[in-house]
Amino acid sequence: MDTVTLSKQNRLFWLGRYAERTYTAIQYMMGLYDRMIDGQEIDYEGFCRKMGIPCDYTGGEDFCRRYLFDGSSIYSVRSNVEEMLGNGMMLRETITSPTLAYLQMAHSAMELASRSESPAVELQWVLDDIMAFRGSFDDSVEVESARNITKTGGLVERISLMLRLDWQSQRLERELQKLINRLYKTDLTPDPEALEVITRVAVANEKVDRLELLGSVEGLFHV
Repeated sequence: MDTVTLSKQNRLFWLGRYAERTYTAIQYMMGLYDRMIDGQEIDYEGFCRKMGIPCDYTGGEDFCRRYLFDGSSIYSVRSNVEEMLGNGMMLRETITSPTLAYLQMAHSAMELASRSESPAVELQWVLDDIMAFRGSFDDSVEVESARNITKTGGLVERISLMLRLDWQSQRLERELQKLINRLYKTDLTPDPEALEVITRVAVANEKVDRLELLGSVEGLFHV
């Protein structure tokens, strides 16, 4: 297995987390946005509480707009896109310029969405560009460990969001199993106690308190 430097491990891991955070958050928010357009109330205060972020929004519409597009907030999806692109740019030589271009297109689509009164189409472009990035990433990154570090970061973020939002919980056990299988293909060193908790759920099918499992997933790696 080729060795990946610690600084590159950090960049690759967080590239995976920010790409998954952007993708999942947009999917989730598009669902909320549709409900709001249909005249339904959305529990944005509950969302903020589950995500552990400040709730300084004045209503559902303000929440949908600012959580997606407020570049001055580190919690917004737009800020996540900035972080995703920033990590990608620092990894240009590893992920290749054609792969980086998909992150740049996702960033451009997010900018277009932020200026649109009906941003659904532009947000779908962001999702499409991230999917294209994933495909190109698989084809272009030659070091297997590097590929697996980014995929591990993506799985950590996906499982974290599933647990926080109680979203797509039927997939949880399968995603935990994928995380365990993936981490052994990386240079990352997992926290043994966190790994033990995750293994009990994924392999032994034990029931574990959701908050304990969330803490274990988010504390699995210190990168």
